[in-house]
Amino acid sequence: MLEEFLSHIREIVSLNMKKCINDSNPIEYAMAYSALSESKMIRAGLIMASGKINNHISKKSLLTLASSIELMHTYSLIHDDLPSMDDDKYRRGKKSCHIEFGEANAILAGDALQTLAYEIICDDKDLSSDEKVICIKLITNACGKNGMVYGQFLDIESESKKIDEDSIENIHSLKTGKLIECAVMLGQIGNLNKNETNALKKFSKKIGLAFQITDDILEITSDIKTLGKSTDSDIKNKKSTYATVVGIEAAIKKSKNLSKSAISDLEILELKNINLLIELAKYISYREK
Repeated sequence: MLEEFLSHIREIVSLNMKKCINDSNPIEYAMAYSALSESKMIRAGLIMASGKINNHISKKSLLTLASSIELMHTYSLIHDDLPSMDDDKYRRGKKSCHIEFGEANAILAGDALQTLAYEIICDDKDLSSDEKVICIKLITNACGKNGMVYGQFLDIESESKKIDEDSIENIHSLKTGKLIECAVMLGQIGNLNKNETNALKKFSKKIGLAFQITDDILEITSDIKTLGKSTDSDIKNKKSTYATVVGIEAAIKKSKNLSKSAISDLEILELKNINLLIELAKYISYREK
């Protein structure tokens, strides 16, 4: 069920992003090169799965928000791969954007994807003006100076330093977890039930941390062909990861426990249509790529 669902999400979100990006100039070529590459689209899937338990948002708007968050995520990957950041040469099974188009064009493509993410929300006719503001606020909070950007800063600052478990959890929660949390909550636009949204917020925080912990594990245990990206980045940059701080076995246990706890937060609500969110929570901790 989950693979069929994610396959459908990848298809419709990719088609929508292709319409949004176009192909009229070289920057759009670079944008499309990265945004339309084969990817897991977990964040888009979380928006759609969250939206299935929310009767206050249209399918069209869910597609807009799913596309927006994937554009935003792709921008972050392009910039993360740059020589001045993680210096990764492969992403999503092919050369990183800066390798294919040059560093300057990759930076510009990332910038353009970020602004496009906001533009398509503004153009959505099914969202009210207030709802658009809420959506944009959620994304900016997740990605800005107190979210993903700050997490990336801390990640770079921690290179060649010994850090503890609390510090690595904080980095992961900011760098990766915030955008995953944002995805779940974007699916709840229009839902005024505080019990539901509070439970979903707790759920999203846990799976966001679990996602990055699993990434850390896979970077050690998997290979470039399976992951579609470089697996020596953390070693090369002398970075601490959850797996190196507490050990692989403890990291695996932590990720799985976070997933189980997140699922418990959802099951308490006894809502219909939560199966996909539960399956996504399991997938995040048990995936192999």
